[in-house]
Amino acid sequence: MRFPHLPVEDELEIRSVFARYGHLADAGDPNFAQLFTEDATWTRLNSPPASQGGSGLPPETIQGHAKLLEMMEEVMKKKFRQRMHHQMTDFYVVPGADANDAMGHARALITDWRDGPGKIAMFAKYDVRFRRTPVGWRISDAKVRVLPGAE
Repeated sequence: MRFPHLPVEDELEIRSVFARYGHLADAGDPNFAQLFTEDATWTRLNSPPASQGGSGLPPETIQGHAKLLEMMEEVMKKKFRQRMHHQMTDFYVVPGADANDAMGHARALITDWRDGPGKIAMFAKYDVRFRRTPVGWRISDAKVRVLPGAE
């Protein structure tokens, strides 16, 4: 069976953008916002309490670079002290509605190093829409669901 696919150059660029997602998020790096379109949305669909494998943060949708930068500062730097790390895995991308649209799917193990040795803190599923822009492929919408959770 053949699966729908993008031109190789597009897929490589999208994979590169998404690989940077975890690295920049974990560092609380303000360049994280540059991975997204100006009007992008990022949604935490759920997050159980830490005792059940989540962050305990409320479900929310944020939009735009300013809010993404705020999330880097408040969540990644202050709350998690840059000691939570994403290991993105099983990423694949498929064509979207047209040549400027694509949809990516991934799983993530999020490890917590705040109290010494690292431990798996969360497991999440990512659904990410990418849009071609004048400066290249960027994330236009990201949805994160922490497991376990209502599907």
